[in-house]
Amino acid sequence: MPKATKAKTNTAKSNSNPLGARKTDTAKQSLSSKEASSTSDERIAVQSTSPSNHTPIDERNYLLHVSNVLTSDPMIHRILSVPPSLTFGKFHEALQIAFGWTNSHMHVFTLEMLFPSAANARGEKLALPKTVLALNADPEQTMDDDEDMGIDTGYRTEDEKKWTLQDVFEKHEWGGQPVVSKADLHLMYEYDMGDAWEHQIQLLGRAEKGLHAALTGLPEEKAQKVLCVSGEGHPCAEDCGSAPGWEELKKAFAKPKGDATLKGWYKTQCGNGEKKGLDPWKWDLMDVNARLEELTKM
Repeated sequence: MPKATKAKTNTAKSNSNPLGARKTDTAKQSLSSKEASSTSDERIAVQSTSPSNHTPIDERNYLLHVSNVLTSDPMIHRILSVPPSLTFGKFHEALQIAFGWTNSHMHVFTLEMLFPSAANARGEKLALPKTVLALNADPEQTMDDDEDMGIDTGYRTEDEKKWTLQDVFEKHEWGGQPVVSKADLHLMYEYDMGDAWEHQIQLLGRAEKGLHAALTGLPEEKAQKVLCVSGEGHPCAEDCGSAPGWEELKKAFAKPKGDATLKGWYKTQCGNGEKKGLDPWKWDLMDVNARLEELTKM
């Protein structure tokens, strides 16, 4: 197992700040007097993307921790530095590159928000998740399909090419209710509706100025805008049968006399397989960033 090729990050310490990330200080962002009068002090104000809001925009890149939650030993994850102005359409392409997918299946971004429920018998109020937004490449087709099947999702479906990351992370409200805390927002990316690979997207904070220059060796103004900072885990195999199939495939390559059929399929037929076989820990950070650089030029 060539551990020298691994790129590790510590996701266990929630208070850590990878590579000098500065957490978004939403409490310091100003509200207009009208907003302030209608928003309690307990609510955290987040910057609006409305053109009428003249609050200076923090243009530093987001640091996003993205993890394929159905994987383990290792859990496949990446830390990405991306501009707030990046559209979800481009973000989808970046995720395909970072996780080694082949973009051969459907995908969707979903945003969930925690809403307080009615009090139970003991007077406790629980926070229940509710989907408030979906973003994909063909929202009109999605809505037509839902209508044909008589499905009322109860949330909006929008065009991922017209929405940016800051539209999601810096709006004042979702689902008609003010955002109490950014921790109440849960952004997911699902790829391949059959295998249902779910990727959790967490906003760690902002990238410090000079981070890209330090990692690429180029002046900040010439450094690529989308960058993979770190991560762990070999890309999952396409069409392997979700988490159970992925585990079986790893077991096959863990033994010299492992399942020869599975090994042969991965080496010769799998869309993102490798002739040399599978090492679950091996992945190439430099190759990922080279491909991400090409993405930003398009």
